Amino acid sequence: MILFEDALGPVLEQERFATLALVSTGENLREWIYYAKSQAGFAARYEYALAGMPAFPVQIHVAHDPLWSTYDEFKMGVHGG
Repeated sequence: MILFEDALGPVLEQERFATLALVSTGENLREWIYYAKSQAGFAARYEYALAGMPAFPVQIHVAHDPLWSTYDEFKMGVHGG
């Protein structure tokens, strides 16, 4: 997971293309939530960042969330409203 994060994070965050909003770890699973400027740009940067590395056992899900609702819901849960 550390190798994956170290390779992907800097490439996604270049030129403020994406923001890592949340990382959740538990039950043998880690989830990263990035807010990116575009799905196609994310895919291209993902491929670039991990080129030449072994395949990682990841699943990528895409959701349209221009208001950062997922982040806000998490924040409300942590701060209790």
